[in-house]
Amino acid sequence: GGRGCAEGAGESPEVARSHWGLLHCRNCSDLRLEGPGGLRAPGRSFWSVRNTRPAVRGYCLLKLTSCERIAVSGLALVNSPMYHLVVMGSRAVTVERLSVRVDSDILGDHAPHNTDGVSIIASEGITLRRSEIESGDDNVVIKERSSDILAEDLLLVRGKGVAIGSLGERAAERQVVRNVVFRNVTSDRCMHGARIKTWKGATGLVRNVTFSGFLLRGVSVGILINQRYCPRSQRPEGCAGGDGRAIAIEDVLFQDFRGTYTSSARISQCVRCTGVRYERVELERAGK
Repeated sequence: GGRGCAEGAGESPEVARSHWGLLHCRNCSDLRLEGPGGLRAPGRSFWSVRNTRPAVRGYCLLKLTSCERIAVSGLALVNSPMYHLVVMGSRAVTVERLSVRVDSDILGDHAPHNTDGVSIIASEGITLRRSEIESGDDNVVIKERSSDILAEDLLLVRGKGVAIGSLGERAAERQVVRNVVFRNVTSDRCMHGARIKTWKGATGLVRNVTFSGFLLRGVSVGILINQRYCPRSQRPEGCAGGDGRAIAIEDVLFQDFRGTYTSSARISQCVRCTGVRYERVELERAGK
């Protein structure tokens, strides 16, 4: 299983990181996966290993690769070693009434890293709705080469909230995300409300993204744009140079945000941002 434990030459880190799936549907079309029921794993025993040895890879619970016209409904995914649901290289996928749970209250350096709830990679025409998602990492994340994504009516618990990226890790190519809508999202005790994260010195594009109708309950940071992303868990040696380069972020709207934060309402670490707008963002410090 060497390929699952290290990135192949020229391969996107995201592809390598999510290589294994407990239930892996590949080249499927016109398929329905319905609950009740779902998939559970003994993730806790793996998380402690992963936090000290980040090169080690685990499996995802459910992975859809090169699929089209797929409907996922009413499934429960619990305690995945890595990502819970991965949609990769697929189109016309609808996911609704999904339940994701991670039995850990810890966030940060000792959290279950890379246990994203829903990870959408290199896919188009994806809809996620009416779902409740816990995570030790990003609750819902849109990654490279993805477009025409709608995520709505979501309850996110703990985790790091919703995110675009990270994009541009280790100079990966084709780092483009466009035409994404998140709307009617409740974030309960998440690290972030909405976040865009791109690696320092990377190249690519984020265009036409809307975050609308967010209710935040005690999140750490309400809105974050980070174009100097370089976490030690993925890059222990740091990210030298690249100060003048960044993925272009264009036409992004943060609209109708309300609720509470514990650290900052908004942080913008932009290097190449144009057309970023904030409308009716009304956040206040928790306990005020």
